[in-house]
Amino acid sequence: MAELFLGKARGAGGFEKPVAIKRMLPHLARDPTLARMFLAEARLATHLQHQNIASVYDVGSGAEGLFLVMELVEGWDLSVLMQHALDHGQRFPPHLVAFIGTQVLAGLVHAYRRLHDGRPVLTAHRDVSPSNILVSREGEVKVTDFGIARLEGVSVGSQPGTFKGKLPYSAPEVLRGEPATAASDQFALGVVLHELLSGRHPFEPGESEDPMALALAIIQMEPAPLPGVPPPLSAVILRALARAPAQRFPRPEDMAEALSRYLAQSGEPASSHALATFIAQLHPPPTLLEREEPAEQPHAQTHTVRQPTLPSDAMKPSDSELPPEEDWDEVPGGPALSTSGQVVRTEPVSTSPPPSRCGHCHAPLPQDGARCPRCGQTQPPVISPLGRDDTPLELAPPSRTPERAEPSPLELGEPRAAHAEPLRLAERAPQPVNTYVPVDMRGPWRRRLRSLLTTLLVLGGVGGALWVAWPHAEPLLTRLRASQGFAPHSAILSIQSTPSGATVSVDGKVVGTTPLFIDNTYPEQDIPVRLTLKGYKPWKGTITGNQPVSLDVQLKR
Repeated sequence: MAELFLGKARGAGGFEKPVAIKRMLPHLARDPTLARMFLAEARLATHLQHQNIASVYDVGSGAEGLFLVMELVEGWDLSVLMQHALDHGQRFPPHLVAFIGTQVLAGLVHAYRRLHDGRPVLTAHRDVSPSNILVSREGEVKVTDFGIARLEGVSVGSQPGTFKGKLPYSAPEVLRGEPATAASDQFALGVVLHELLSGRHPFEPGESEDPMALALAIIQMEPAPLPGVPPPLSAVILRALARAPAQRFPRPEDMAEALSRYLAQSGEPASSHALATFIAQLHPPPTLLEREEPAEQPHAQTHTVRQPTLPSDAMKPSDSELPPEEDWDEVPGGPALSTSGQVVRTEPVSTSPPPSRCGHCHAPLPQDGARCPRCGQTQPPVISPLGRDDTPLELAPPSRTPERAEPSPLELGEPRAAHAEPLRLAERAPQPVNTYVPVDMRGPWRRRLRSLLTTLLVLGGVGGALWVAWPHAEPLLTRLRASQGFAPHSAILSIQSTPSGATVSVDGKVVGTTPLFIDNTYPEQDIPVRLTLKGYKPWKGTITGNQPVSLDVQLKR
């Protein structure tokens, strides 16, 4: 859904601060609904200010599209560190895993409690995964992409019963089409902590690389035990991985307290310094700043353009905030307009050679540089945020004009030497496709975890989030159950309706909304089913319990 670039925030007296600039992919920005939601939700994310959250400083739009200005964490995402630990035959020490868990939970708790205009900023992150947990060289742990996960699927509607998120880190109830909650975030964190300790996914389904086998394992199987892990820590993680949300910790604060009690009993040094020391032993790849250090050249001339007046109501973006759609296909050079500052663009002096190392796992690349031999990732072209090679974005000082004053000018710098290779993100989305597409990641077991199925009009979310309309997978799931030797009681109940979004009651209890995919564990007898949708007549019928059932209901007005 986005590309990440290195930028600079500039202030008076030569002040400079590196920032991350995340630009929405142009083919997604053409969707007006998605663009407006991106602006509104990202502005909500600016209200999250916590030491364990990567801050969003600003959000804006310009000729280059929609973008976020974010805190640049000088470090790596947890997936990179996990892979390097595997490559070096190491595991994260239990006390550092518990420390990472407490830090992530601290950020999540702040987000859950944060209000804006009297309502929660968000009720679930929806994408707690290694690629969204950042660790700095100093051992700071920060959660990223708050408020953006809710954007997944906006252009086709956030239909109930549709899976949103990364499949390997999704809770059973989310895979069944139920809404994501703080409890499902807790499950996702449990998967991450289990992986840090064991080096494997807790529900890894044998040798099968089919993502549906992993989905079935998450729904049906118990997590793998953690031999060699201190029992108090193992108990915390396995409770977070309970199949039923009610069996997990009642609140994220309770899980954090349980981890803190283990740390107090262990006597091990659980701190940012201890984590930084361990990371240094892994010899991780250079950070983004270390790879992208722009060279400074003095005597830059400036050219001035006028900045249009920005709307006063930042939380309710209108169509006037967005550039014309025809400007989003070809991305010309030009100033980027943000809600709080000015963006300076510098011209390139030369084109960039193909990258010598993989943008994801940093392994050496062959001469053609097209595909990484270790992780299998196709390397992105070396482009700039403004569609031109080696063109970094830099933030100039905010306007000092008083409220309602004349708009301040923007400055465009003269040529200077720079190298701005965009970081290939796990969440960078492909163009919309109309078939199932597996996404290869690092190594066979990573490919098994991250190979996700996408359906018609997939719009990947930030963090690599893909979503699946489950009823399309029902025949495949039936075959997988037989081939994997799952218990015969695990029959599938698939219910679709036209239109979708109908509330489904089975045996007198509400179980979700259409399209719906759940286990048919009801007694082997006639079970009443009822579908209701406002503006349509209720539909009543029966199914046979403990049998594969597929319903396609046409609702009538």
